[in-house]
Amino acid sequence: MVTNKLVAVKGVSAKIHSGAGPDTSVIASAAKDQPLAVTGELGDWYRVQISETSWIPKREVAEAPVTAKGEIPVPTVRGPAVVKLFQNAPPVIALASPTEGQQVTADRIQLIGAAASEKGVARVEVRVNGQLIAQREGRGVAVRTTAVEKTSSLDFSERLPLREGKNEIVVTAFDQDNLSTTRTLTVTRVVDRGQIWGVAVGISQYKAVRSLKFADKDALAFYDYLLNQVGVPKENLTLLTNEQATLFNLKRSLGTDLKRRAGQKDTVIIYYAGHGAPETDATSPDEDGLEKYLVPYDADPNDLYTTALPMREVETIFQRLASDRVIFITDSCYSGATAGRTFATASRRAVVSDAFLSRLSKGEGRVVLTASRASEVSEEREDLGHGVFTYYLLEDLRGKADLDGDGIITVDEAYNYVSKKVPEVTGQNQNPVKKGEVEGQLILGRVQ
Repeated sequence: MVTNKLVAVKGVSAKIHSGAGPDTSVIASAAKDQPLAVTGELGDWYRVQISETSWIPKREVAEAPVTAKGEIPVPTVRGPAVVKLFQNAPPVIALASPTEGQQVTADRIQLIGAAASEKGVARVEVRVNGQLIAQREGRGVAVRTTAVEKTSSLDFSERLPLREGKNEIVVTAFDQDNLSTTRTLTVTRVVDRGQIWGVAVGISQYKAVRSLKFADKDALAFYDYLLNQVGVPKENLTLLTNEQATLFNLKRSLGTDLKRRAGQKDTVIIYYAGHGAPETDATSPDEDGLEKYLVPYDADPNDLYTTALPMREVETIFQRLASDRVIFITDSCYSGATAGRTFATASRRAVVSDAFLSRLSKGEGRVVLTASRASEVSEEREDLGHGVFTYYLLEDLRGKADLDGDGIITVDEAYNYVSKKVPEVTGQNQNPVKKGEVEGQLILGRVQ
């Protein structure tokens, strides 16, 4: 039976066996008051955290006392070696803190433990998420060697850095013959990220513009992802499709509702699937002589200035938001091509600068993720039933982008995935773009 508690040796010493029975071989002994982490039990025996198969009779130990708050105090490893090894065994590692599966809110955690070997412990290495924590960096394992009955022990105490989500801590001890033992445990850091607010816009049917096939379906799928997989409350989400996605509703949802509701700690995710369009504008700050627009349901293609949402206005909307983190995702394009999610307002196709994407991502915590480069076409595919970019974005958000297995999908992980898959399936004709940098991780989703 799996368990998770601490016990301490009651008598002068206690023998630790290789199995749950008195006839199994003795692999070590523990001195009085030695704390041992129990990871399982079978009958009258506890499995303890010395090696993968280390057992001690229950009668030899007592459970660690519980504080008034109902917590088990974490003992500190002090003094000379308290575990003696037998039978030329490899080193053993005893960890007092942290415990397997522990959840914390701080960005660091204290690792406390000891390694012992009858041949002498040569070194102890600690890795967090694959990164070696080394003495030369000033964060290395603090060790000391003592000799008790020809056994060398190294005590260690180290504050380990943690990222948000799951963290794998690996402690490896080497003896003088380079035999090694490894202990691995997982600690989860939970960070208060406030609430998530989302707006998903998808327009396939336009009042006066060429229709698209899957933009409304794309927005609905992204909305469903935020609602059912990420767990965003329905009252925190807005879905605007087709005739609902008027210019008035877009400005009210993005510029008014989000401004009033989303706080500084919150994350805002805005998704848009539909037409984009360029229009000649000599005052454009992008040095291409063009303004770029999101095209709402009721837009007049002959008067985008009056009836569409210019990127300069989108930039202003982002600046009005108090949230520390704003993620803008668009499955659209602005080249004015005759195909894809764009159309021309002039007789020739425009050469569009992507400087407007840099302007949109200006400011701390602002990130823009687009389906294609500024002068490329964002494709829809019948066989996918979605825009190509959105199809693979949803695929990676549901788990394929989580390459480190921490249960969290960051914007960088999502971009790394779509930036490989989308060009691959479009013959390098469509290349997603990410603009904006943030300090630390910017969470886009979680894997259930």
